Amino acid sequence: MTGWGLESGAGVWSWAAAAALAAAFRLHAARSPARRPLLILRGAAVAALVLAILRPALLAREGRLAKPRLLILLDAGHAMKGKAPGAASRLAQAAAWLKKHRAEIEDRADATVTLVSDRARPLGGLDKLDAAAAEGTAFKPDQSLPDALPAEGPPARTWLITDGIAEGGGDLGRLLAGLGSPVDLLGAGPSKRETGAAFLDLKAPDFAFLHGAIPVEATVEATGLAGREVVVTLSRADEGAPGGWRETERLKRRVGADLETFPVSLSARADALGTARLRLTAAGGGRERAREFRVETVRQKYRIMYLAGRPSPEYSALREFLKADPNHELVSFVILRNPENPSPAPDRELSLIPFPVDEIFGRALPQFDLFILENFSAARFRLPPQYLDALKRFVINGGALLVKGGDNAFSAGGYKNSPLEEVLPVVLSARAPDFVPGLFSPKPGPPEHPLVRLYETPELSQRAWAALPPLDGWGRFASVRAGAAVLASHPGQTTEDGRPLPVAAVRSFGRGKVMMISTDSSWRWKLGAAADPDAAGFYARFWTRAVQYLTGGLDLSKVKFAPLPDRVPPREPARLSLRVFDEGFGPAPAADTRVSVTWTGPDGRPREVAARETEPGAYAVELLGLSPGAHKVRASARVRGRPWGEDEARFSWEPVTDEPMDRAWLTKAAAAGGGRFVDLASVRPGELLDLLPPARPRDETLRRLRPFLSPSWLALAALLFVLEWALRRRSGHA
Repeated sequence: MTGWGLESGAGVWSWAAAAALAAAFRLHAARSPARRPLLILRGAAVAALVLAILRPALLAREGRLAKPRLLILLDAGHAMKGKAPGAASRLAQAAAWLKKHRAEIEDRADATVTLVSDRARPLGGLDKLDAAAAEGTAFKPDQSLPDALPAEGPPARTWLITDGIAEGGGDLGRLLAGLGSPVDLLGAGPSKRETGAAFLDLKAPDFAFLHGAIPVEATVEATGLAGREVVVTLSRADEGAPGGWRETERLKRRVGADLETFPVSLSARADALGTARLRLTAAGGGRERAREFRVETVRQKYRIMYLAGRPSPEYSALREFLKADPNHELVSFVILRNPENPSPAPDRELSLIPFPVDEIFGRALPQFDLFILENFSAARFRLPPQYLDALKRFVINGGALLVKGGDNAFSAGGYKNSPLEEVLPVVLSARAPDFVPGLFSPKPGPPEHPLVRLYETPELSQRAWAALPPLDGWGRFASVRAGAAVLASHPGQTTEDGRPLPVAAVRSFGRGKVMMISTDSSWRWKLGAAADPDAAGFYARFWTRAVQYLTGGLDLSKVKFAPLPDRVPPREPARLSLRVFDEGFGPAPAADTRVSVTWTGPDGRPREVAARETEPGAYAVELLGLSPGAHKVRASARVRGRPWGEDEARFSWEPVTDEPMDRAWLTKAAAAGGGRFVDLASVRPGELLDLLPPARPRDETLRRLRPFLSPSWLALAALLFVLEWALRRRSGHA
């Protein structure tokens, strides 16, 4: 039924003018001697003028039922490209469901659609669904939901159609409450995984410290395993173990429900430098799923054992230098009383402790990274062969050994034909004496070796070697072992087989390294070269580099990408983490560091990408515009203008994901939003539409007529005034 009404668009001043005009006419009518017909005609003219001032509109109204507003948020994140039951993708599944039930939805609600990913993008009505497309970015509720509220205000109810694979932080309850209405979650994609156990996520550190633990945390989802047991195992790659993997820890859990999610925490020991390959497996219901990953192991501190056969300037200088470095953890022993020096008092009454030979060569030995043996005689202490054999096994297993000469070392120390001789870079001489005192200036070895090239250029390094003060005393040797590198040799002496006599040499043995210095007078480099600008600092450079070289520090690049999975999830931007270390493997200062990153995609075209510092020594690299296939990223750094290192990471980028909907996230979000969680594949729209409030009666304006603004109305008002004036004049009124 149609009704009529009035609506005024007049402002305050219009109403004031109309009121003033009406009051003036009333005062005039009360005082005027004119007859009633003239006053009526004059009042009609004033009324016409008042209506023109107030500009009222005539409204044609009709009563209708107003449908509740329904906001449909459609997840357009990268995960919605994944497979779904009966559809090519999850987004296609959601669009097909909405199209199928469009008539029923529009009959019950005034529906609008907004796409959400890392932003909100209004799509329009259900007739616009063909324009919906998944994006390369992830669904991030904290970034998209705050902008999803329509301009006309909160709806009566909200549907969020998603697979629940979301990223980002924020308070989910607060984000959903910001929509101003209850939020129902419609889950898209496969409802659950196949029967068995699988990993929802996995967290491991980018780097671990040697001798410490590598903590690994994961979330396991068990499907269809109620009343059965799930076994989670953490293993480390080991060529000597059966199958190439050595188990480090195992955890068992009995599952109580058909779908259960539980966290696990395991750890492996970081017992070797370099990249540790780890594998986490979950077995249950006759199925086993595995995730492999890598963790880089670096040193937190160098643990050093220093054993000297007697007090000397060499021991004093090197011990002081090692202790001054906070990255060194030093334990030192010096022999002050030899077995042939009897004491009239028992040992317990002496301030000197007995030589703890069992502790040093037994239980404590594996705890150290570097063992220094200076001018020490094994024969004098009658060390059993098993102690020297323990030192040999220490090197085989990755330890570092430094043997320094003197008149009690090498053959004079009883090492000829011993297990220790097997690891040395030289063959010991049987001639006595095998240590010869005398001054000499060593001749440096290959200029490209890191213990010879101690300065920025080979020329600076050669000048430093030539400026060094002479050393005092050297050892005789029968020969140099195959594979050993001679760092410095005597300028005039040879081995028994006629080769230049090594003064310093290094050799790899097993997984470790061994260094031999035949003299115990390197302290002369520290004191004698202090005033020479070419050789100043040589002592510190040499021993710092020697410790790093022997313990593997120089083999580790100081530019490292965090470990990447073999396949990176299809999200943009893909984020990589890069670290740059200083000489002590602490964070390299940003002010001194320049990082460049090159990314090569499947098309083979390299391009430069930016590295953004996120914390001291840590950089984030974000890749946009990825395409499916193999990718390579190479990073290089310069510190204080010098080349510092480089690293390369390779990964495969997949276009879609087959992960099922995250039912735990969907259930949590529905509870936080005050709505329900339903599976899109099985839900009927009526179940959700029944939750909407009923339609409400509402008068709807069909037409607006504004006759009092027309020129005709103004002409009518003017005509009435003229007619009244003419009649008044004709009747003889003033």
